Amino acid sequence: MQTETGQSAPSPQVAAGATSTTGGAPSPADLHTRAMIDRFAGAVAGFLAPGAPYALLDFPDHPNVGDSAIYTGELEFFDAHAGRPADYVCSLTSYREDVDDFCPEGPLFIHGGGNFGSVWRKHQMFRHAIIDRYRHRQVIQMAQSVHYAAHDGETLEETKRLIGQHPDFTMLVRDTPSFEFVEREFDCPVVMCPDAAHNMWHLKAPAAPEARILSLLRLDKEKVNDDILPYLETRGPVDDWRPQFRARSPLDRVVEKVLAPALPRSTALMRRREAMYRRQAWYRVNYGVRLLARGELVVSDRLHAHLLCGLMRKPHISLDNMYGKIQRYIEAWGSDGLVTQVSGLEPLKAALAAAQPESAA
Repeated sequence: MQTETGQSAPSPQVAAGATSTTGGAPSPADLHTRAMIDRFAGAVAGFLAPGAPYALLDFPDHPNVGDSAIYTGELEFFDAHAGRPADYVCSLTSYREDVDDFCPEGPLFIHGGGNFGSVWRKHQMFRHAIIDRYRHRQVIQMAQSVHYAAHDGETLEETKRLIGQHPDFTMLVRDTPSFEFVEREFDCPVVMCPDAAHNMWHLKAPAAPEARILSLLRLDKEKVNDDILPYLETRGPVDDWRPQFRARSPLDRVVEKVLAPALPRSTALMRRREAMYRRQAWYRVNYGVRLLARGELVVSDRLHAHLLCGLMRKPHISLDNMYGKIQRYIEAWGSDGLVTQVSGLEPLKAALAAAQPESAA
C-alpha cells in the first residue's frame, strides 16, 4: 500500500497568520499556529489547482462547535488556495446522489473531524455511500481521527472493502495511531495532516473573562471521567456545546425543505446553500468562542476547546475523550504552550492548584 506524509508548503494564509495577534514578536502559540497552517497546506494543496472546481461534502449541521470549526477552517484554506467556493456542498440530510450534476469534474473532499470509524455510524455510512458511488472521481477524506470499536468488525470490513475498490481515494489523518491503522488496514494513500481549525489564525476572545474557571465537558458517547463533573461544578460554571437554533433562519428551512426538493438542479439554490452553510458554521464557531471567552482558565475534554483556546491565546487544561483523541493529537503536532494535559481527578486538582495556588482544593 502506498503511503505519504504531508510536507510543508507555502500557504496564502501564512503571511497573515505569522505575526503576533497582540502586535509584538510572535509567541510560541503564534509560531505553532503558523507551522500548522504550513503543514495543512502541504497536505491538501496538491489535490486542487487554484481556480479549479471541487465539492465539499458532509457539512456538520449539528451543535458540535468543533465540527463547525473544522468546516470554517476548511473554508479558510479553500478560499485562499482555490479562490472560489465549492461547486457542490451537502449535509447528511441534503445529499441527493447529485454531486455530478453540479460538479462534474474536480476532487470531492469529505469534511474532516473525529468521526471516522464505528462510533458515529451515520457519518460513516455517508462516507461509505460516497466512496461506493463515486469510484470514477478523486475522493479525499479530510483530516480525521480514526477509531473502530473492538466489537464492530463488520463496519471495519465494509470500510476496507469499499476503499479497496476505489481507484483514487486518499485518507488524511490527524494523529499517528490513525496513520498506522489506515496504513495497516486500508488499501489507499494516507497523509498526516493537522486539523483544519488552525487556519482560523485570526480568532480573538471577544470580551474579558467572567469566571476564573470555565469547564466545557462532553455529554455524548465519547465522554469519560464521570467523577470529574461534580468536582468541577464546585469550581465554576460547567457547560457543553449547545444547539444554536438561530444558526438556521426560517428562510433557510423553507429553502432546504421546500424549494430545493422542488428545484433539484438549481445552481442558484446550490450557491445559496454554500453561503448558508458558511454562515451557519461561522455562527456556531462565534458562539463557541464567546462561550470559551467566559473563562480566564478553561478545563475541557473536547479537542476543539483545546484548539480554539490556542487560537485565542487562552490557557487551558485538557482532559481527554474515550480513546485519547487530544493526547494523540498533541503527540502528533506538539503543544501550543498554553495547555496542561491531565488524566483523572487528582491530576486535575493538582493542575488547578498550580494555576491558582491561593484557592487550591
